Amino acid sequence: YLDEFDYKEFSKGLTGSLSEWFDNMFKYAAESGAASKIVKKLLGTEGPFQKENYFNTRKGSNFFLALTEANPKAALECLQETIGTWKREELQKFGEGRRNVVWALERIVVFKDLFKGASLLLLNLGEAENENYANNASGIFTDLFSPGPDRVAHTGASLDQRFPILKKFINSDSKKKRLLILDACDSALKTKRFSRIVGPEYQGLKVIELWKPKNREEIINYYKNVWWLVYSNIDNKQKDEQEKAIKVLLSNAKSLCHIPEIVEIIISDIKDLINKSYSDKKEILKSIESILYHGKDELPIKVLQKWKQLRKELLGSDFPSLMNRYVGMDLTEDRISKDRKEVDKVGQHIDKLVEKVITSANLLKPELSWLVTQEAKNGYRFGYKLGQKDKGFLLLPIILDAQKKVSNKNSASDYFLGGYLRAIYEINPEYWEKLLDEFKEDKNLISWIPSLTWRSGMSDKAALRILDLAENGIIETNQFRIFNFGGVIRNISEKVFKKWVEFLLRSTNEHAASIALDLYNFFYIRENDKKKLPKELTLKLLTHPSLYKKLKKGTRDQMDDYHWTEIGIKYIQLYPDKSLKLADIILKNFGKAGSVLDGLSTQTHRVINYISKKYPKEIWEKISKYLGPPIDERALHIKEWLRGEGFFEKEEEGQLINFSPDLVFDWVSKNVEKRAWYLATFVPNTLFIKKGEICWVRELLIRYGDRKDVQNNLEANFSTEGWWGSESQHYQKKKEKLLDFKKEETNENVLSWIDSYIDDIDKSIELAKIREERRY
Repeated sequence: YLDEFDYKEFSKGLTGSLSEWFDNMFKYAAESGAASKIVKKLLGTEGPFQKENYFNTRKGSNFFLALTEANPKAALECLQETIGTWKREELQKFGEGRRNVVWALERIVVFKDLFKGASLLLLNLGEAENENYANNASGIFTDLFSPGPDRVAHTGASLDQRFPILKKFINSDSKKKRLLILDACDSALKTKRFSRIVGPEYQGLKVIELWKPKNREEIINYYKNVWWLVYSNIDNKQKDEQEKAIKVLLSNAKSLCHIPEIVEIIISDIKDLINKSYSDKKEILKSIESILYHGKDELPIKVLQKWKQLRKELLGSDFPSLMNRYVGMDLTEDRISKDRKEVDKVGQHIDKLVEKVITSANLLKPELSWLVTQEAKNGYRFGYKLGQKDKGFLLLPIILDAQKKVSNKNSASDYFLGGYLRAIYEINPEYWEKLLDEFKEDKNLISWIPSLTWRSGMSDKAALRILDLAENGIIETNQFRIFNFGGVIRNISEKVFKKWVEFLLRSTNEHAASIALDLYNFFYIRENDKKKLPKELTLKLLTHPSLYKKLKKGTRDQMDDYHWTEIGIKYIQLYPDKSLKLADIILKNFGKAGSVLDGLSTQTHRVINYISKKYPKEIWEKISKYLGPPIDERALHIKEWLRGEGFFEKEEEGQLINFSPDLVFDWVSKNVEKRAWYLATFVPNTLFIKKGEICWVRELLIRYGDRKDVQNNLEANFSTEGWWGSESQHYQKKKEKLLDFKKEETNENVLSWIDSYIDDIDKSIELAKIREERRY
């Protein structure tokens, strides 16, 4: 039969789990001579993969993955004869079976004698990458070159077998391949924190032996070779490749310099990089500072001295060099000590630089062109200190001139000017107001007013100035969002703040109400409990239409639901008479996709929960209009809210408990055929007998437990769950709880349902035990 086997024809009758079983069976074909024969035939020149490109089907690629484990060598040869001949454009379009082919290569490449062929195919697929997964062809290829040993090795191939691939393609004609090789070199230079997902080494009944180093020298030589490969080829790369290559070296230098055999090479090469015209001196200095910071107690004194000397040569002692280091760079090492405490290693240097500028203003002029850009990482701090020391603010004209003339608008920054203005605000607030009024008349500075105000200070006049710019369309509504941070709005009067909010609620910008929510929460809730929420304005904000629909552009701020909830709770506590009006909006938009009420379990439910407890009769009347059946998206969310959201054993309490049985069962009685079974789907799925508490399951079974549709839907309700650990033990505990409850139960409907459910649970326990025995 196997000699005449035609998988393509045979597979037409395979569907679902049968197809999966059949494929899995072939994983063990290597253990059978007859099966091995057919595997080789299927993968050969006359088989469906080479003859008819069966890779491009889901079923075919699944089968190929199974055959790979049966005969990896034949599978590799098959791939080399097929996708190995495809052009890059064809590989980019390869979609349906790509994932299984990549997984197949991941299994093939673990064999040391198949490494070269499989890695080259992965490189080709990586060059034509069209997947975003971490374990796509690119990711698997670059991981192959990690020197992680034994259980964290990605292949059985030795480092000597792997390095030639890097060497061959470091200067490939394909830029994408060159970049992939640099990623692989980055992986190759790692010294710790190796990781790998277990799996590819287990194939059929085989466990493939992964690489283990013969000795320390093997790994050291690999590091030396890869480092040299990257370093020696930097000069002939394109600019972005040069930047990436240097980044690969610098990011690994910190760990590699702990290896005595390599550290001298690293120091020498980095010293040489400093003199390269294309290298970023700041990035090199950052790397050196990090090495000194982390290696202070670990590196030998002689090595530390060499790094310190290199830093000294790179840093320099002249004014421009010190400005670049302490104003141009913001390093973690300058702010956090090794024991994770806050420190300030920059402050005294900035103070000295400021003193030099005050003594000789000409020193500042050559630095202004970059001080007004994002290059000045500590620009705000420097500007603030300079403003404090500059008596009469004599330097302001040249600073403003530089801000106006910044050449690259995309890299422009107001950090420096903002810091300087902060000093003016503190020393002479009237002059600060006058300056911002002048900026309003300057076309080069007017757009900076919102952020400069936020960075330097705030007043009613400043807030009204910003409002005026927004109302006249000079600044974007989105620019109000910056005032959500830093707490500057605490300096605005409530009268002016309300004008901001009213403007935002009038705005056609779909993000405006979101900005207003954040500002409102800070102004009234977070910062000042003494301020009372305005009655009408708050309701207008909470019910703003833009909060109840999906945004056309971008995504909703992830804090919108939190801010809305905090404001909503406070509001209905202050103004209970408005609760039902707010409830109308909530229930109308309950669970609506893209709104602040989106989701099955969301904190915004706290508001309707609160209102439901206060006004159960009125809220049930409103709910019954939307609850269904028929069951639309809104009804589904309301139903789950009533039942109790959550999937695992500890669920959020269902809100049906807020309503009296008389209300609910009166609703059911008006249409028993459609509503009795429906109620069974969302009663909280707990059984108990407690004085003074309502067990909805009992109440339902007592009234309608003789109905088959109620029995079935109630069982489905109880079976909607999740758990950790043993499946059979979970069902056993569930059964025991029902048996314990049964001891106290007297109602025939309830007892009958429990018996029926226990019978089904017994079947589940039996099946679970069979699965567990097979698995373990």
